[in-house]
Amino acid sequence: MDYGTLFFQLLMTGIFLSSLYVLMTFGLTLIFGVMEIVNFAHGSFAILGGYACLLTATKLGIDPFIALLPVTLFMAIVGFLTFRLFTRFTFDVGDAHVVHYYALLLIISNILALIFGLDYRFIQSPYGYEQLHLGTLKFPLIKIFVTALSLATVVGVSLFIRYSTTGKRIRAVSQSKESAEILGIDSLSVRQTAWVIGIASAGLMGALVGLVNPFSPYAGTTYLITAFTVAILGGMGSMFGTIIAGFIVGMTESLFSIILPSQITPVIAFIIIIVALTIRPEGLFSRS
Repeated sequence: MDYGTLFFQLLMTGIFLSSLYVLMTFGLTLIFGVMEIVNFAHGSFAILGGYACLLTATKLGIDPFIALLPVTLFMAIVGFLTFRLFTRFTFDVGDAHVVHYYALLLIISNILALIFGLDYRFIQSPYGYEQLHLGTLKFPLIKIFVTALSLATVVGVSLFIRYSTTGKRIRAVSQSKESAEILGIDSLSVRQTAWVIGIASAGLMGALVGLVNPFSPYAGTTYLITAFTVAILGGMGSMFGTIIAGFIVGMTESLFSIILPSQITPVIAFIIIIVALTIRPEGLFSRS
């Protein structure tokens, strides 16, 4: 393999990783920006989405990419129910909410372990072994589909938040809940919408990851660490910062994988984060 082919291979892998990191962190950042809640259960919701996609595709016998539609709807319903039964009661507990959401992480993970066991599962796809050939470059076709869907979701949610009436209300509550309420905005309804979008995006990300990597009930912690890494680097609550930081972390891991073992490449991203936070403790971009 020549250097040009190797470079493009690493570039495409970096874009693939970045798209998943951004999608995973997008919901986490949205929830924090609107509700000031650090959702430690975010990774577990992603794993729940993976199992939902697995069951939908196998039990109904449909293409897993088609199964993403009912899975996203299912995760939106899960988001609505968890908000009504759990999340809205944690608004006034202060920093103690961290304990509540860590407990929620354990509850979801253990329920999934009881139902599905501890073995790793994988979502079979008819495109799993297809390769895209561009000269000497080969790249898994399924990763291209996953990257495209991840980026399309991020762009779609970004446009929704930027231009829709509901999105403008979300941004208003994010900037000042009290001022938004004075203007007649129902902050509880807005926070519910933000929570549902965040949980649905996490579930979609978990389903997409399950198409390319095996997962287990407790794999959500790994996703959570990556999401917090991206969120902190970009600036907690900054949507634009999340996108930039996601690509920094994803591209860094990909490019350094040529000289370092895969188990060590995430360390490079942490080093970059330490250096960046030393210079800008609030992250690359402020919440505003």
